[in-house]
Amino acid sequence: QIKSVKADLLEKNIGYIRLTSFNENSGKQIEREIKKLEKNDSVKSYILDLRNKQGGLLSQAIKISDFFLENGEIVSTKSRKASENRKWFATKGDLTNGKKLIVLINYGSASASEIVAGALKDHKRAILLGENSYGKGSVQSIIPLKNKGAIRLTVAKYYLPSGKSISEVGVSPDIEIGEENDDFRIKTETDNQLDYAIKLLNG
Repeated sequence: QIKSVKADLLEKNIGYIRLTSFNENSGKQIEREIKKLEKNDSVKSYILDLRNKQGGLLSQAIKISDFFLENGEIVSTKSRKASENRKWFATKGDLTNGKKLIVLINYGSASASEIVAGALKDHKRAILLGENSYGKGSVQSIIPLKNKGAIRLTVAKYYLPSGKSISEVGVSPDIEIGEENDDFRIKTETDNQLDYAIKLLNG
């Protein structure tokens, strides 16, 4: 089991959750970390860090979005044939009980990360902070060939609850904060985006 989630308590009152990869265990791991943080009465808000997170499983993106939502559409896919179009919806129960949420995104946030960030933004559940995301909104199928090779074929596109496509445009932040200097490293003293998010929550 690959550990794909890092959690921490910042400033004694902010639950910080960073996704290091989207794999089949990510949803379970995030759920476990949120429940752990929720037991701490001093936690007043959350930061979900999706920076530099490419690709990943659609099922996990849906699951993670659902943890913060009570209801509503999360994402839909549209294919060439209308009969193959699909929609996914949130189920009742926000694990954080509606606490303030900031989602950190940047140019390296792609695909599954964009679905989570876009759904939480469209439902006005979170404030997105950072830079515009990458813009990978296509669904691909791997078709095996007889010569042991394979074709990767784009079969559908992802659409956010607002009806916008992620493809080539990405998700834009509510508050645009670029990386300040060349020494920038996520979750270190040089992380001005995280610093801004903390100040905003404790403002």
